[in-house]
Amino acid sequence: MLRKLAPVWLIGTLAVALRASAAHAEAADARALVQRVLDAAPTAPFTAKGKVSSDSGERSLQLSHKRVEGVDLSYMEVTAPSDLDGTRFLLIDNLQEPDLQFIKVRGVQRAVQVSAQSRKQPFLGSEFYISDMVRPEIDAYDYSFVGEEQVGGRACKLVQSVPKAPADELYSKTIMAIDPTDLLMMRTQFFDPKGKLLKVWTLEKVEKIDGAWTPLLQKMVNVQAGRDSTIELSEVRYNVQLPEQVFERSYLTR
Repeated sequence: MLRKLAPVWLIGTLAVALRASAAHAEAADARALVQRVLDAAPTAPFTAKGKVSSDSGERSLQLSHKRVEGVDLSYMEVTAPSDLDGTRFLLIDNLQEPDLQFIKVRGVQRAVQVSAQSRKQPFLGSEFYISDMVRPEIDAYDYSFVGEEQVGGRACKLVQSVPKAPADELYSKTIMAIDPTDLLMMRTQFFDPKGKLLKVWTLEKVEKIDGAWTPLLQKMVNVQAGRDSTIELSEVRYNVQLPEQVFERSYLTR
């Protein structure tokens, strides 16, 4: 009897092992695709004009971006409306260390570091949060493929990311629609701590400028609140000379 049962037991064990191996390989492939998207982001320094539009009105800003030794540095200065003129942000997006964000508001002569709680607050009154505007720590999440879909006229793979330490995160999971050909993130769905859809980000307009795919119009819809916001870039110029001091905290209070 044991001799007859042994092959069945072995087959069952092998099937479980194969399923586990396939799931692990798929998770690795999903993570690798996200990494490729992050790696494909433009690395040349650039400047641009930006406009943030929401129910709170329009905010104009000047943006400067530079990558130094694998660290993404973004400096933003609000230029309108007049009551926000002079508000400045510095985002330091590290790969190996925690990200840092600083803000200097109009009328205050010092720059303060943005706290973890403040990163969950609206950016300039919009549906974008500061935490939505920096690269994720890729190893802080588990990844899996959850389907395929046409998004923005592109055939996309759907990649789900779930935080390994959910208590520290704003979202319980995200589902990203990625064009694997041009390595573009076309849409991201954000789910609240209870697992309900909270916000949907979409890339509305993207163009190649100096050989780099550049997002010119992004939209964020808060489906629970029934509000939406957009970020629009114009006058994008790559390969500009940007002094190092632009991305120092002291520059915010110059």
